[in-house]
Amino acid sequence: MNKPRILMISFTSFIQKFYQTLPQEIARQSGWDVTVLVPPYWKELWSGGVKHLEKNSDPHYRMVVGDIRFTGNLHLAVFRGQLKRVLGEFRPDLVDLENEPFNLGSFQIVRATRRLLPHARLVLHASQHRFKHYPPPFNWVERYVLKRTDAILARNQMAVEVLQRKGFRGLLPIITHGVNTEAFFPRKDEEICRELNPERKMLLGFVGALEEHKGVHHLLEAVRGLDVRMVLVGSGRMRGHLATLARKWKIDVQFLPPASHEDVARIMGCLDLFVLPSLTRANWVEKFGRVLIEAMACGVPVVGSSSGEIPRVIGEGGLIFREGDVLDLREKIQRLLQDEALRRELGRRGRQRAVEHYSWKVIARRTLEIYRQLLGRTAPDNEQTNRGGGS
Repeated sequence: MNKPRILMISFTSFIQKFYQTLPQEIARQSGWDVTVLVPPYWKELWSGGVKHLEKNSDPHYRMVVGDIRFTGNLHLAVFRGQLKRVLGEFRPDLVDLENEPFNLGSFQIVRATRRLLPHARLVLHASQHRFKHYPPPFNWVERYVLKRTDAILARNQMAVEVLQRKGFRGLLPIITHGVNTEAFFPRKDEEICRELNPERKMLLGFVGALEEHKGVHHLLEAVRGLDVRMVLVGSGRMRGHLATLARKWKIDVQFLPPASHEDVARIMGCLDLFVLPSLTRANWVEKFGRVLIEAMACGVPVVGSSSGEIPRVIGEGGLIFREGDVLDLREKIQRLLQDEALRRELGRRGRQRAVEHYSWKVIARRTLEIYRQLLGRTAPDNEQTNRGGGS
């Protein structure tokens, strides 16, 4: 039997080497032919930063780089070249596109695949958190794509409910984001820890956008008067206001710019506590919170708000407070600061949860189950490599 050919396409994630662990695991566990199509870079419109492709040399799969138009805007981004060539030369049995059904790139890739390879299976991804009627042309795009897609990997239960209401009838499993548990693991880089926390106070951290909906101003208010040090990693429009609050309330805070995954892993290893105080807004809710599983993989106890998917992501691996409730957040933080045994236990549980539920090895195995259903493969092609430690 010929090995299935899988084409995985991403405008953003696979640019970063830690996320390339997923196609590597897909190829390694199955023994199938895997090709990845990515752009050379992605511009973040909200921060102005540019993420360039971190190309790893990996024997398990092949990477093809294709130029795109409208970098930084996932609604409009489309490939300028390479797409039809890859489809024509590689002739995949299954195309897995990491993109929402209403984006123009989804229309481009679904349309090209159906024209060139009408029997190929199509898989998309979705994180939609509320039912919404999109304006033209995005509503037309969504209808076209949903009718021609075989499976959508939903990041959360909210997306499942939205897509069911919109009439999608294909496979609709929940398969979340993942974390490289070999890069994010419990450790303390003493040099970095000294730089971050020279006075050896209890160190609390946040990583992400410094925007109002992330609730960092509530976090600062919650630690007001506590003998702790804060490290806030990220950028955004709230940075100046947060710095003003820290000075006003005499909070010991260090602001760091957005960091690479390697640096985030090293910073998290120094934390005593990680907090994600997100706030639900009319047009936004925390749809997952990747930084939570990164902190949990590092064995850091986490505290998260009740916004969106945060409680389900944390599970038994941390504490949840009522979003927007500063007193409740303060109580949870003080409880952990005063109870070293509880911090150790939650750190252990968080690490275990990250390995068992969110490691790329687990995400790849669950993804392959969907691929096999679509391709009529009832058993693993490479079963022996489907066992072992997590990544």
